[in-house]
Amino acid sequence: MFDSLIDNLNADKWAETDMAGKSGEWKEYHVMIHHSFKDETTLGIMVAQDEGDAKNVLIKDCQANKDPLKQIGLVELLLNAEETEVIGIDLNGDVVIRK
Repeated sequence: MFDSLIDNLNADKWAETDMAGKSGEWKEYHVMIHHSFKDETTLGIMVAQDEGDAKNVLIKDCQANKDPLKQIGLVELLLNAEETEVIGIDLNGDVVIRK
């Protein structure tokens, strides 16, 4: 059984919600295989939409050395305005957003 997304994130900085709690421009992204920790709680990943260029984004405030998107190939994300940081993750209805 897979952990819930929140099990891999700092619950003081992230909150679980449901589909009704989603707002903003969520998009579906392909997640590249190689992820790298910038420090023990900040994960760098590369994502791309079907018809777009790949971009590097950060997932901040993970649990120490925990990767919430390990072995995930496709996910719906909400990025910040600069498109540099993940502020929402929807993995098949398991939804978390930054507080």
